[in-house]
Amino acid sequence: MRLSEIARRCGCDCQSGSSDPEITMVSSDSRTIRAGGLFIAISGYKDNGLLYIEDAVRRGARAVVVEEGSSVKVDKSGPVVICYTKHTRKCALDAAKVFYDDPSRGFTLVGVTGTNGKTTITYLIEEILFEAGKNPGIIGTISYRHGNVVKKANNTTPDPVELQSLFYKMKNSGVSHVIVEVSSHALALDRIDPQDFDCAVFTNLSQDHLDFHETMDAYFKAKALLFTGLRDDAFAVINGDDFYGRKLTALTKGRVFTYGIKSNSDYVGSINSLSIEGTTFTINGTGYETHLVGEHNVYNILASFTLAKVMGIDDEIIGRAISNIKNVPGRFERVVSGKDYHLFVDYAHTPDALDHLLDAANTLKKGRVITVFGCGGDRDRGKRPIMGSITEKKSDIAIVTSDNPRSEDPDDIIDDIRKGLKGSNHIIVPDRKEAIYKAVEEARKNDIVLIAGKGHEDYQILKEKTIH
Repeated sequence: MRLSEIARRCGCDCQSGSSDPEITMVSSDSRTIRAGGLFIAISGYKDNGLLYIEDAVRRGARAVVVEEGSSVKVDKSGPVVICYTKHTRKCALDAAKVFYDDPSRGFTLVGVTGTNGKTTITYLIEEILFEAGKNPGIIGTISYRHGNVVKKANNTTPDPVELQSLFYKMKNSGVSHVIVEVSSHALALDRIDPQDFDCAVFTNLSQDHLDFHETMDAYFKAKALLFTGLRDDAFAVINGDDFYGRKLTALTKGRVFTYGIKSNSDYVGSINSLSIEGTTFTINGTGYETHLVGEHNVYNILASFTLAKVMGIDDEIIGRAISNIKNVPGRFERVVSGKDYHLFVDYAHTPDALDHLLDAANTLKKGRVITVFGCGGDRDRGKRPIMGSITEKKSDIAIVTSDNPRSEDPDDIIDDIRKGLKGSNHIIVPDRKEAIYKAVEEARKNDIVLIAGKGHEDYQILKEKTIH
């Protein structure tokens, strides 16, 4: 594809009198640029793409897009064409859509957003679509996958160029649906175009990512972009029990369908029984059962059920899929230990997720609840004492340890958590491995041991090192 075609459709202004090279690839990461590439120098919130223009040119870039008014240290009389745009982030998305020929038009595109529950819902929908004879692709926190192709995820929602590339590959492999976990960062940073989505699901909203958004209002506004940007023929599946969900129903252009347990929603769930082995419940009066545990998972199933119904899938197919799924990696996932206590790992890393996890554990327990948890570094500090308080109040033994400290000192993070600890039932064990050993050492018959915060992650990030 010629540069002029991409520039015209993206609203870029390329220097006059320049050549019109054939563009072979598009990227905002200079390390991936190849001969004939178009490099988009995004002004990031952590990094500045202008610093990597020379590297991109060395690797073969034939054109570079920068924001208007940028100073570019490239020989403008040379073979590299400089183009200007008002917003490099939006340009990266638009250029990728043009280059890959708007691939999401080739399948049904579903976005799932909210603070908690996104991953579980994508796994449930995937299972339902398989049961219905469809061919889904998934882009989420754990992996990007379609057919036999599985790629470990770097971000919940990839950068716009990688996302469109994934869409292109999935379309060419014959997928019928693609389910995307849509993060608030992706919405705020123009990684996705809400108008591309045929369905959007909202789970809930509670404190998280305030290191980035700063306020809950800004966090909500970022999440709301997926719904305010929907086409009027798209579906909006919304948690009617959630305060922010109820606000969304009045903001979206999409056709709204609600779900809940407490509210007068379109799809209403009622829990019959909860046990370590699973849950029985009804949706609009019809009974279902699942291996998934806890009220929070009934909400996840309700969201998935509602979405499946608006996509035209029969109740029987949905019911079989719900009963088939055994677990979701790192989401209240039971670990078979051969011991007489119950061991679970979970990804809960927000106050609300931890609160729901501990409520579920306390509902199920016949012994004590022992919880190992920490908080991630370089993230929202305000939630640390809140998580400490919740865990101490709702656990018989709370073991405070390290999560992913990243660039922070683990002891400083633990000190923040300590501010929420008021009782005497907590233990501080900074080394995560030792903390887990301590938990299982303390465990007795029928106790529930929760290893919270990292879920499916099999690594720990310390400074610049990733330890497996």
